[in-house]
Amino acid sequence: MVLTVPTPSPVAVHDENRVWTLHDLATLHELQKPAAVVVSAVYESPHSPLGTKDSVRVIFANEQLTKQYGAPRPQEECAHLMRLTSEEAQRKRRNWLSKAAMVGLFCSSSDGVRPVNTKPCREQGKHGHQTWMDVRQLLMPVFSGVTLDGPSRMLRVDSKPIKVETSPGHVEIAFLHVIESEGSSHTDLRVAAIYDRSPIHTFMFDSEGAMLTANQAALLAHQRSALGLTASHGSAITLRSLFDCGSYDGGQQEAQAAYDEAVNAVFSLQVDCHRHIHPHISKKDGRTKWAMIEMWPMQDPVTAGSAVLAKKYNISQQKELELQLASQQVALQRQNQELEQDSVIMQEEQRKLQREANSLAQRLEAVLHDKFTPRSGFDADTPIDKTLQFLQGVIAGDMPPVQTALDLYHILSESDTNLRQPVGLESQLLQHSLGSEVGQSMLQLLQGNSSAPRGGEGLIISGPVCMLSDKRACLESAAAQSSGLARHGSMTKQQQQQLFIPTNVTPDVERRLYDAESNWQFDIFGYAEACHGKCLSMLTFHLMKQTGIIKEHGLDESKLCHFLQKIESGYDSANPYHNSVHVASVVQMSHMLLCHGGVLKSGAMNRQQQVATYWSAMVHDHEHGGLNNDFLIKSRHPLAITYNDQSPLENHHLASAVRLLLQPEYQYIPASHCSAEATAQFRIVAVNQVLGTDMKKHFDITSRFQAAFKKASGGAEATSAAATIDWDQVKVEDKTLVEQMVMKCADIGHLAAAARTHKRWAYQLEEEFFRQGDKERSCGLSVSPLMDRSTQGGMTRSQMGFFSIVGIPLFKAMAEVFEDAQPMLDGVMANYHHWEAATPEADLPA
Repeated sequence: MVLTVPTPSPVAVHDENRVWTLHDLATLHELQKPAAVVVSAVYESPHSPLGTKDSVRVIFANEQLTKQYGAPRPQEECAHLMRLTSEEAQRKRRNWLSKAAMVGLFCSSSDGVRPVNTKPCREQGKHGHQTWMDVRQLLMPVFSGVTLDGPSRMLRVDSKPIKVETSPGHVEIAFLHVIESEGSSHTDLRVAAIYDRSPIHTFMFDSEGAMLTANQAALLAHQRSALGLTASHGSAITLRSLFDCGSYDGGQQEAQAAYDEAVNAVFSLQVDCHRHIHPHISKKDGRTKWAMIEMWPMQDPVTAGSAVLAKKYNISQQKELELQLASQQVALQRQNQELEQDSVIMQEEQRKLQREANSLAQRLEAVLHDKFTPRSGFDADTPIDKTLQFLQGVIAGDMPPVQTALDLYHILSESDTNLRQPVGLESQLLQHSLGSEVGQSMLQLLQGNSSAPRGGEGLIISGPVCMLSDKRACLESAAAQSSGLARHGSMTKQQQQQLFIPTNVTPDVERRLYDAESNWQFDIFGYAEACHGKCLSMLTFHLMKQTGIIKEHGLDESKLCHFLQKIESGYDSANPYHNSVHVASVVQMSHMLLCHGGVLKSGAMNRQQQVATYWSAMVHDHEHGGLNNDFLIKSRHPLAITYNDQSPLENHHLASAVRLLLQPEYQYIPASHCSAEATAQFRIVAVNQVLGTDMKKHFDITSRFQAAFKKASGGAEATSAAATIDWDQVKVEDKTLVEQMVMKCADIGHLAAAARTHKRWAYQLEEEFFRQGDKERSCGLSVSPLMDRSTQGGMTRSQMGFFSIVGIPLFKAMAEVFEDAQPMLDGVMANYHHWEAATPEADLPA
């Protein structure tokens, strides 16, 4: 597709509808000025910084032009030199050609409309659009006699569009450029520089504040506002005099300070634009007016020294509006104060009514006690039932005892409260007269085995978890396991070493591995590229080695490496997001939270849970197919059927990894470290962490975590809650929330990564979503939101919402309890602000 610089339709130019032939153009040789006829266009180009490229074709150049500036260059050479010119020079050329084109278009209109910054047709006559251009910007790419290292001169060019018959029957719109004169004087060069920036009310001063030049409009405006200054020739005008026109409360001292600040900003700091606002007294009506001085640093085109362009204009109307707004704000504040006073009076009245209601409730309490007797036996009321009963009493005009409200408050604020389960179900069943065995059976039926042992520090998983109901089958399974261990014990040293597939660790990989131990913004992509497909297994082994886990628990290193590599092979590198690189980043972030985020230091988790967390992080997406749970469920995938639509992916990740661990060749943990209690503890941690990564459980986990530890810390916000919590007294259920929060933060830990790394993950996840959308379409399913690649934008459009609703609350909750994790939250906020800066205001979340 061709984008042309705005050129007019075939209409009359300057009241004539002439079509020039190539023969007619020869008459331009008679001009005593350089002239050329050029066809210019702009094409889309994804490889250009501006997204476009220029095309220039010289149809004709007269003798004066070729004599002074050389013959036209070949079109290929011209295109190459166009690319070498700066973006600013390209923009100026296009702006100039655009204005030249509009002169021809609007001068032929009957409605008198004309473009901004162009003279009316009656003023321009036959000259078209006149402008000043640097000879190198204008002619260097087109004519061979002008080079980049040649002298810089300003040309005054008269340009207009004409119609030329370039071949029989083919008419093109071209530009006739006539070079009227070269700006050789100092004044011409400086005036051209002023015109290039802003032609209205502009001065040019040197670094000492002396005026170099000014346009007439600026001189006249300053003459009207500066009493006692001679503006006719500018001899008395300096940069300081622009500030002296102000009426300052601090007098000349304040004016001098404002001037010094401006000089420092322009000549020392080289800011893009410095602005100063000052009041002055109008000589016409004596009212206070406001003026703004804008200053841009530049280079004097004559001396090449430092200079400044200054522009001064009236902003009184704007200032008056600001003062009116400030006055209205004061009035609103006064109204707010009055409303607050009224609110205090109303609150006092409310307390008075409450006291009267309490008195009435106490008098009726005896009657209520006699009429309603407490229920005995099993209490089947759920928290919702009790809440509804409480509200019904209030609506009916009853005032229940304060203790009832306190009891209900404590029930609802407990982190382990299930709103659809009887209050205190476990304690009621175990203490009820039904008997302990019946009570435990009922508890397991209604709640699950919540009282599974969690103590002990030994490492776990020595063999398969026995799920057989037949005792004989259990014994046969254990015998087979013992036989497998015995066979391994009889292996030669060489055979055992063959299980360990070593990877040559280069100095670069080793440096990156040590960096992973303590860097919140670890470069996971740079590390993965250096590892050549073994990033997950190498990183996990390194962290287990460096933290002392391998030595402490006497792990079989060759079997461990064999297991790690087998797990890594279960991640599909074709997945843009759910691959071994993502999982390696989750392992690394889990390590950071445990070892540097205060989780282990505080005692919230122990060494056994640390081992389980590394394992959970490593397997949490094992055999992920790049399709989410919703797809599996709505496509009736066998995994969704197997797990009854309940977190099918997470269940499969965990189950497939456990199946591998149960195979003798991967059992890297010695039997001496595998008590039944430790094995059960390990499995509980892994199940809770991996299943907790299902985002459908996000709000349940985070809200319970916040409720548990805000209450545990006494609501303290000034210090880390972890420092005020006695973790030995924290309930097992609440410690589980810590384990789950660690894994959840690590799973979306790229939100805290360096901006470049985070955005790369975001776009890779978007591509994975697009591929699922393609799959849904091919299967005849409705395409999920933000997964249709044919629409504008995908998942990355939702980043602000994801950060605001999910990411920031999650990481903030973690950092509020574990203050050492603050760097993680800082990284999240930095990335949030990156997305915020790139998001249109209309799309920002409210």
